[in-house]
Order: sequence, then C-alpha cells, then structure tokens
Amino acid sequence: MNQSTTTTTWNRDTRPRTAAVVAGIGLLLMAVLAAFANFGVIQNLIAAGNPETTAANLIESAARFRLGAAGMLIVAALDVLVAWGLYVVLRSVNPSLSLLGAWFRLAYAAIFAVVINYLFGALRAAPLDPNQALFLIESYNQGWQIGLVIFGLHLCIVGALLWRPGVFSRIVAVLVIVAGAGYLVDGLGSTLSPAYSLELGRFTFVGELVFIVWLLVRGGRPGKAGSS
Repeated sequence: MNQSTTTTTWNRDTRPRTAAVVAGIGLLLMAVLAAFANFGVIQNLIAAGNPETTAANLIESAARFRLGAAGMLIVAALDVLVAWGLYVVLRSVNPSLSLLGAWFRLAYAAIFAVVINYLFGALRAAPLDPNQALFLIESYNQGWQIGLVIFGLHLCIVGALLWRPGVFSRIVAVLVIVAGAGYLVDGLGSTLSPAYSLELGRFTFVGELVFIVWLLVRGGRPGKAGSS
C-alpha cells in the first residue's frame, strides 16, 4: 500500500471518529455552560412580572449577569462547532440530509446569538428604564423559544440519520427524535400560546445526554452510523 492510499484510508477511517469526539465534547461543554449561565445566573436574577426588582438585581449583579450572557455566547459558538462535527459524522449516511441538519443547527445558533444581545441591552436599560430591561429579557426568552423550533427540527433529522441496524443505535435514534419533538412542541407552544407550560424539554433532553455518550464512545467508528 503506497503512502497516498494509506493517507486516504487514514482520513476515511479516523476523521468521522475525530469529529464525533469533538462534537461530543462540544455538546458536553455546552450543557455545563448553559446550565451555569442561563439557569444558574440569568434566570435567577429575573423577577417575572416585576421590572423594578429585576432592574435592581441586574444593577447589583451586573458583572455576574454579563458573565452569564457571555457564557451563552460561547454556547452559541460551540453550536457551530457541533454542527460541523455532526455533519462529518453523519454525511456518509446521507450527505444531503446531513447538510440540511447542519444548516438547521447553524440557523438556531444565529437566532440564539441575536437574542443574546437582548441581555446586554437589558443590562444597559436597567438603570434608566426597568420596564424596557424586563421587556428585553422577555424578548430573549421568547426568541430562544422560537429558536428551539429550529433546533427541534435539527435533532429530528439527526435522529433519522442515526436509525441503523442494531438495538443500541435505534434506541439512540428514537431518544434523539423524542428530544427534538419535545423542543419542537415547547417552542411552538410557547410561541403560539402565552399560557403554554408543559416544558417537555425538561424530560426529553435525556436523549441528548445519551447522544453525547454515543458520540464519545461509538460515533464515527467503522461499521457504525456515520462512519465513512
């Protein structure tokens, strides 16, 4: 076997595996960052329906709030990295569908990055207009819900690409599709009805955790879904 053939074989066998590990690590970092930045920092400083208290919290904890917003920006950037990784892992299954899934995740990341800017706007507005500050934060939350519709579609596509022979692979595929459906329902429900309160994503996100494990342990290996 000459060097050119060896190099081609190496790239074919290892690149999807490397991309799977990168995507898995990226998703793991995103989960930790999002839990800390959004739920541990941002949401804790918001007093729903109370502009004055919310503004006072932002002014008092401005550095902390800014750190949380910056953390969410990093999450959006990691989404781009994960979109690339998943495309490389799954393109051998169906290049066109894998590319579509990547574009959906990139669109979600773009929407997310835009609405994160509302957080910085809220921080600037807090000393001047508490009502405007709360409005911007609510716009951030609503914009994220709209983005979840796109994100849910992305996960459904990924789940469809993961559907391969083998019990474990099919379990992962179903769980990822269920996770995507949960986000899709939550996003549409929150957008269409202010009274929506199911929050299915709190339960269906388990599929994402299983997917992270799959990526780190088996994703991109020869003979597995997404190998080339």
